[in-house]
Amino acid sequence: MAKSDQDVGLTEAKFVPPTTNDAPVSSKALEAVNGSGTAEKLRYPWYIIFILGNEFCERFSYYGMKAVLTIYFLEVLLWSPNTTTLVYHSFTVLAYFTPIFGAMLADGFLGKFNTIFLLSIVYVSGLVLLTLAAIPPLNLDLVTGTACGLLLIALGTGGIKPVVPAYGGDQFRPGQEKQRGQFFSIFYFSINAGSLISTFVTPILRSDVPCFGAEGCYPLAFGLPAGLLAISVLAFLAGRPFYRNLPSKENVIAKVFGCTFGALYRKIRKTGPADAKHWLDNADPKKYSPTFVKDVKQLVPVLAMFLPLPMFWALFDQQGSRWTLQATRMDGRVTDSYYWKPDQVQIFNPVLILALIPVFEGIVFPTLDRFNIPFKELARMVTGMILAGVAFVISGIVQMQLDGTLPAPVVVQTAELRVYNTAPCSLGVAMQNVYANRTEMTEADRQSLNFAVNSYDEIVYLGDNFSVPNHWRYIKFTVSPNGTCGSITRPTDIFVNVTEAKVHSLVLGQGIGGLTQRHLILDEKVKPKEGKTQARFVLPFSFNTSSGGGEITLINRDVAVGKKGHVYTAMLDRSNTLFNFGSPISNSTKDMDQGKYEVYYPDENSPSGKRRVGGLLELPNGGVYTVLLKESDSEKGYWIRYDIVSASSLSVFWQLPQYFVITVGEVLFSVSGLSFAYSQAPVSMKSVLQAGWLLTVAFGNVIVLIISGAELVSDQATEFFLFAGLIGAFAVLFAVMCHYYVYVDNTPKAEDEKEKSDSDTDSAL
Repeated sequence: MAKSDQDVGLTEAKFVPPTTNDAPVSSKALEAVNGSGTAEKLRYPWYIIFILGNEFCERFSYYGMKAVLTIYFLEVLLWSPNTTTLVYHSFTVLAYFTPIFGAMLADGFLGKFNTIFLLSIVYVSGLVLLTLAAIPPLNLDLVTGTACGLLLIALGTGGIKPVVPAYGGDQFRPGQEKQRGQFFSIFYFSINAGSLISTFVTPILRSDVPCFGAEGCYPLAFGLPAGLLAISVLAFLAGRPFYRNLPSKENVIAKVFGCTFGALYRKIRKTGPADAKHWLDNADPKKYSPTFVKDVKQLVPVLAMFLPLPMFWALFDQQGSRWTLQATRMDGRVTDSYYWKPDQVQIFNPVLILALIPVFEGIVFPTLDRFNIPFKELARMVTGMILAGVAFVISGIVQMQLDGTLPAPVVVQTAELRVYNTAPCSLGVAMQNVYANRTEMTEADRQSLNFAVNSYDEIVYLGDNFSVPNHWRYIKFTVSPNGTCGSITRPTDIFVNVTEAKVHSLVLGQGIGGLTQRHLILDEKVKPKEGKTQARFVLPFSFNTSSGGGEITLINRDVAVGKKGHVYTAMLDRSNTLFNFGSPISNSTKDMDQGKYEVYYPDENSPSGKRRVGGLLELPNGGVYTVLLKESDSEKGYWIRYDIVSASSLSVFWQLPQYFVITVGEVLFSVSGLSFAYSQAPVSMKSVLQAGWLLTVAFGNVIVLIISGAELVSDQATEFFLFAGLIGAFAVLFAVMCHYYVYVDNTPKAEDEKEKSDSDTDSAL
């Protein structure tokens, strides 16, 4: 996302220099400014670097932490996608409600420096608590630690959000407007640089850097932002002797609230002036001057225009929740050795926004002006809302295509049965119910199946063809050799308890005394998390080791030595298998990165203790596989792979069109919205409009909470289309409001002109 649009607020690049309570400027400096008309002779406040560094680190911390939050909820807290979405957006709501209190603290109580410093301490404390909760050896309560940490983070980041840019602007004196504009350009860059880098880095830390016995390191993904922010707070504190601290002014936000509610109260109680032409004229004249009331009157229509705007942010902020969840089920492969992580996809937005803003500001808008094509701020905002809806239509279409690649779940009262034959001959299988839910079936209710399964082959009965009407079935399998089959010389009965809604695999093999078998169960037929691959290795023979078992090694040469994903091992222990259903068949399940792997069997006769067998075992990402190992090479190789869940086939880069469209919408909506609000607000009301703008973001996330929490639709694609329809309706409403809005000219020249009559109906579009 364009971080500056929400984070810089109305101070961006158009900061109004202080006109009261300003520190004195030397007579020499004033003479330089008045005499030459330039501000270069005023000393540039070099110590502004402390404020810029603080902002870079704060945005790195916030967006770096937030980038991995969705995956953290899913992987560590084991929350459902809906719960993850609700908590994610609840955190965002709080982070965008608290700026009001931060601004009030800075303006009316603590001052800007103290507010930034104290709330930064709160902020760091939240990140530290989140980090400590993620460290397994500490055994802290995960949910409590995470919730408290996020609460402190929201208070900290929201509280300093409106104060830091204003404090930076305070460091420039009258006559330094050019330098102030340069500062906000650098401030804008710092925000986007921090968010861009962190969105790329922290997903790598949480997934690729091992710590505390895990493959990834969430403590580091949260700890790096915490440490960086702590350093930036110390640096910010180091600049204190140099900062220019202006005296706190009146709390404009609180004063506006008091004026409006007081006027309404006096109007309802009919205690205001009898000749009041406007409801705000009922404000207490002892507390509020006519000029202030006039400014509030001009403010109210602008705030009214904000009412439909939260719907845009309801869609926009789902990039970090629903769109990230969508990416977890897509193919993130860039090359055989590099995989684009689902929480890294969010980087598309800041990259695109940095590329598109110059294009629109330098080419598109000037071209429209050159040809006299009207495209005012409000018209741009309507277009931006429509484009956000288009982006969600695209995401809905992508979701429909993605749903077609996802495995159909095994529903209740059914099961999936897979029979594998690792014997050297074809086996005939006769299957018959014995019991179902402790009730012996009648002959009419019996479901019998007869089939043959060839050597190292698979027979599958999906849920539609394999019912479990009473939660479980106790089944007798009679297995007979089809011809000569080594030690398997006669029919053998096997009894298996099949429970509903699961994938049951029956592995048949040849043992010393005849037929052997192993019953394996997969609880859920779903894709592995993060687009990984899950392989279950089945060993139906003995390795050339004293125990007959051992550790197979898989090496991906496309990944550098020492890097995560280069080597995996799977222990296939046969020491206890003879006592487990009387079967020497062993198995081991491993979650791995996708890739093409060399396979090494343990071999005590080999100098290295292992020998490479066969070619490359390919394990595409997003799949769940059963890999049957073979003792010697044959026409089927040293192994054969069967897919329980197919690999992900839809590239994550199919999300790029929806990111592009919503980013174009953001350029038109957010940048134009800030420009509109700034141009229409009285000078005294800039901070109030900034607070109102941030509140549209908060209420947008409230909309997501309501719709997602209500679970109005059953599938994700339909929910995307629902949001697209809603913003379409809000765009129409906003367009109608724009048509009747009358632009106000706040230039000094316009202030001297006579106010326009109420009959002026010049369209804002």
